[in-house]
Amino acid sequence: MTKNDMLHVSIEEILFNEEQLAELKELINKLYDNSLTPKEFKTYILKQLAKNQQKLLELYPYYIKQIKISNSLSQYTRETFSSELRKELQEKEKLLEKIGIRVNHLVDKLNQKLQG
Repeated sequence: MTKNDMLHVSIEEILFNEEQLAELKELINKLYDNSLTPKEFKTYILKQLAKNQQKLLELYPYYIKQIKISNSLSQYTRETFSSELRKELQEKEKLLEKIGIRVNHLVDKLNQKLQG
């Protein structure tokens, strides 16, 4: 699951909380039964919106912190890999150079034997 997917799931859990939706459905039924006034219903809606907004505001600092941690880790990893790769490439380059010298030496010996 990507970072964005996790964020979307977290937001969805906040906005579409099953308990809140069930309570909202119950309140709508009470509104139609006239056992709840429109003002009480609006008050409930506004309180829920405020709670959801607070939960979202609490979610973002955590999410941003996770992104910063992830970015610094990936940057460190890239730098480490690049220096490790450079070192490995240099070692392989030296090895190939030695092999090339040996192959040239063997070719020269073979040519001398063929000519002589």
